[in-house]
Amino acid sequence: MFRNFSGLHGRLAGRFGLNYSEEVLRAAPAGAAMRLNPVLRPSQIPEDALAESRYLIAGELTLDRADERLWNGRSAVRLGGKALLLLRALMERPRTLVTKDQLFEAAWPGLAVSESVLTTAIKEIRQAIGDKARAPRIVETVHGRGYRFLLEVDQRDELLKQPGLAPSPWRLPSSRILAACVAVLLLVISIPLLWIRLGPAAVGEFTFRPHPQSIAVLPFEDLSGTRDQQWFAAGMTEEILNSLARTPDLRVAARTSTEGIGHGDMRAIGRKLNVAYVLEGSLRREGPRVRVTAQLIRSRDGFHVWSQDYDRSTADVIGIQEQIAIAIARSLKTVMSPDKLAAMVSLGTTSADAYEEYLRGLAYQRSALATGDRRNTEEAYAAFERARQLDPQFAAAHWQAAARFFSRATRVGSAAAQSDENEQQRLHEYLVRVDAAISASEGRSEQLRYRSARALVDYHFRDALNLMRAYLQQFPRELDAWDEMVNLAGYVGDRPLMAEAARQIHDESIESGMPLSRAITASVLALDTDNAVKRARQQLSIRPGETLIQYQAHRALLWGGHREEARALLGRIDQSSLPAENKLLADLRQACAEGGHGALAIARQLDSDKRTSTSTRWQTWMLMGDERRAYGLIRELDQPGHLETLVQYMVYPDFDARLFPLLRSKLDDDGVKRPPPVRAPYTCTRGAA
Repeated sequence: MFRNFSGLHGRLAGRFGLNYSEEVLRAAPAGAAMRLNPVLRPSQIPEDALAESRYLIAGELTLDRADERLWNGRSAVRLGGKALLLLRALMERPRTLVTKDQLFEAAWPGLAVSESVLTTAIKEIRQAIGDKARAPRIVETVHGRGYRFLLEVDQRDELLKQPGLAPSPWRLPSSRILAACVAVLLLVISIPLLWIRLGPAAVGEFTFRPHPQSIAVLPFEDLSGTRDQQWFAAGMTEEILNSLARTPDLRVAARTSTEGIGHGDMRAIGRKLNVAYVLEGSLRREGPRVRVTAQLIRSRDGFHVWSQDYDRSTADVIGIQEQIAIAIARSLKTVMSPDKLAAMVSLGTTSADAYEEYLRGLAYQRSALATGDRRNTEEAYAAFERARQLDPQFAAAHWQAAARFFSRATRVGSAAAQSDENEQQRLHEYLVRVDAAISASEGRSEQLRYRSARALVDYHFRDALNLMRAYLQQFPRELDAWDEMVNLAGYVGDRPLMAEAARQIHDESIESGMPLSRAITASVLALDTDNAVKRARQQLSIRPGETLIQYQAHRALLWGGHREEARALLGRIDQSSLPAENKLLADLRQACAEGGHGALAIARQLDSDKRTSTSTRWQTWMLMGDERRAYGLIRELDQPGHLETLVQYMVYPDFDARLFPLLRSKLDDDGVKRPPPVRAPYTCTRGAA
């Protein structure tokens, strides 16, 4: 099956057998950047809105649309992300009524938000720009209908003549000013050095302020007398984190950033994780009773914002994680209504036994991702199987159980020829569980994702993409789903959509404190080279020792033509724990980028090793410019029973689907028109030695 049927499925396949060149997406969902999302919906601003010049200027106000900043004369104005989006929507239609519906769509697309939230954001705008509701000079209320921006708005691409922001004429500075400039320069130089020497957490203590609605969920402690309920505590932690991550305006730290951090001074933990709030909790299970304690702590001063004890029978433990998530959402005044959040985070089972098995599966799954131990993976799948058998209407259990048959099925990195019977049986088992998840999730948003997976199996590429797009409208911060979108967009050749998915993954993972190298990979695959290089450098500055970031950054830098900068990473990659084939593939890329000397010897070494995956061998000969040899390796996949694997090669920009008749017919039947292939700029010539 395809690697992108689920972000979880992709992580497991990548960790336990997939070629690392297509990497493991390992972090939990995190916060999304506050900006308009052109991928998920068309612009809601009417056609008479101002065109997309960078700056909107009205009197003393200057709104920078590209950098998302506001100036009032010479002073920068601090304005929240939603308020800034609203002001932009108003300034883009000056002296014209902008309805409440249009404003809701501009700042909270697809969400059910009360009018009080809009009123509060407009009040924030007025306070920031010095306007008054009763005697408006800038923003006028049209009661019951919307708002109107009263000033004329000019649009410009540059600000050289803007009075408040234009640079003043140059003159020789005084000695006092010169000294101040030198001091500032030294400070600017010192910050990156401190970052490198001390790490992002240390620098973050005095350079960054956490987002006011950011939160980290610490692993819940098992306080049971026998200390044998850690699996229950770990599973509940995972569900609480996943529930919070679905709240659109919360920034949730990645679960990998909280592992091993322990419990202690919440102020220090908040500074280390760069979050405004920390949730900690414990679980005690004695006989037929379970007692869960949770407390939300403000990291700035250690103040306990909310705490609650849940003392339940084991038969009535379902829904505790839902109640905790709702209580936190209320405490932090999120925009989502409790009823809507409850519908989103409900697991969808009434069976306490099935719920326990599901939590057990989540705990083993988390352990498998942390340790790479296959035994934990098998235990996770077994628990999910038990859960779905105990409650046939438990859609989430069906979906998780499907991963077993996915992660062992045909995939990029596997041998070109496998047992047809084996593959077909796995496909059958996978579809049994996906179809069960679809049936059990009737009326729930998750069904969109399950249906997307089903459509992909049937080679309905555009339907799969559109269903995933609809799912992301409901859950715009779900990183696993954005990871799937990268591949779905790659299959249909929509590189701008791949680039947008890469941006979402990068921005959200950076906000969570755990940058994902998948964003670099996706940027390269989308041919968004400038951003690939930019993201590679940013992620390296935050986590310079992360192997996957180094590996993907190396490829991105070569695509951008930065050979020496890429070479500086090669030594660390060669000393890493990456599989030997990936190290050699990085060496081959560098050799080709530097003229090809020694490239053929590396290619032959990769090709002759029986342990080298088919995917890496294909990439090897494509890099060597020997397309005939490369495509010869995978030509057998263009037949029923193997086509699922061949489809995955379509994410590569240099893959030519036209060479495979069966695959081409599937694309034609679905009306997919892929762009022509593009070779890597560092590809060797056929004569490379």
